[in-house]
Amino acid sequence: MAYCKNKNISIYYEQHGNGVPIVLVHGGAVSFSANYAMYGWVESLTQCGFRVIGLDLRGHGLSEKPLDVSAYGTANLAGDVLAVMDELDLKEVSIVGYSLGSAVALHLIQAYPTRFSKAALVATGDGLLGYPPHVFADLLPVLASAVSREKYPEDLPPHVAAYWTFVTETGGSRQAIAAAAQASYPPLSIALASNIQQPILVVSGEHDPVLGRGPRLAEAFPNGTYMEIPKADHFSLAASSRVKKAIVEFML
Repeated sequence: MAYCKNKNISIYYEQHGNGVPIVLVHGGAVSFSANYAMYGWVESLTQCGFRVIGLDLRGHGLSEKPLDVSAYGTANLAGDVLAVMDELDLKEVSIVGYSLGSAVALHLIQAYPTRFSKAALVATGDGLLGYPPHVFADLLPVLASAVSREKYPEDLPPHVAAYWTFVTETGGSRQAIAAAAQASYPPLSIALASNIQQPILVVSGEHDPVLGRGPRLAEAFPNGTYMEIPKADHFSLAASSRVKKAIVEFML
């Protein structure tokens, strides 16, 4: 088990295989293992010549779990990724971000363009650029309330209540996940998105009640590509062999 420090917060990470480095950033309320490893992402990528770097963002998985809202937000989570890269002396990588991780990945490729060659944003939508209705500012307060409950929130929509289940099944900290959900994850401006020159693949499910679909997100990038998976929802993309295959082909 390997850890590094990001401003005194311990961040868990692991790596697999050899070759072109690719960092996988998980979604909210889960972990690298629960979002990627258990669905065969490591094998799919390492067999195709990639060196897979996975981490647990602060508040998640095996990483440290601060309870202060100010410890979270896009920039702080992005800092966890950079800390792992620096620990491994990785100057440039490709990156995959799932759901909340897609916001982190987008921030990184925009703010640190020399360190990221390509990005795949998965289970995400136009809300990353501020297009309603699926924006983090509206979604996250509801999720914070859901994960804070002592019992399964039967009164909430299934896609919201699912996050309560994720925290329960992964042994996560309800307080830490709630704190993370109360932090700020502002949308990227369309002007800044239009300046991103790296290839970006946006993958959405046809029926995603969490972050919706991302055709306008992909169109905002000079080298953006959009892929929509029929009948898929926000969560099923993690297990989709079609998604893994598309990302391998895109990253090669």
